[in-house]
Amino acid sequence: MTAFDETQRGEPVELAGETLAGQTWDSADHRGQVVVVNVWASWCGPCAKEAPHLVALNKELKGEDVQIVGINFRESSVATGRAQAKTWGFTWPSIYDKSGTTSIAMQGKMTTQPSTAVLDRQGRIAAVVLGATTQSTLRGLIEDTLAEGRR
Repeated sequence: MTAFDETQRGEPVELAGETLAGQTWDSADHRGQVVVVNVWASWCGPCAKEAPHLVALNKELKGEDVQIVGINFRESSVATGRAQAKTWGFTWPSIYDKSGTTSIAMQGKMTTQPSTAVLDRQGRIAAVVLGATTQSTLRGLIEDTLAEGRR
């Protein structure tokens, strides 16, 4: 896990794409919120182990100023990604990224599956976890990032 001090963060992430549900998702629409970006794929064993933690976290975050978005990375088809998201209980949007180009939008900081980034209210990467993470780890990173606006 790597956390970036506010002074060390780069430019805001410019992540956009079509979701598994056929909608458009754009990080710019979520400025002012903390955004959790999770890279996953149906064929990724560690992603399956991480999935229940993300589902529990999403339930815990209801009513908070936090948005979770997935990146369904290098999946064989939208239908496969959609089916896996349903099986795992993912209710948040996931961008379908068959080509793997979202790694450019994520400024090269998410280099494996799974990976999770927490974006601050300006859309900058505040923290990155490479590999499977837990609900408690992400909750701590989210709380730290939410608190920045209250200091």
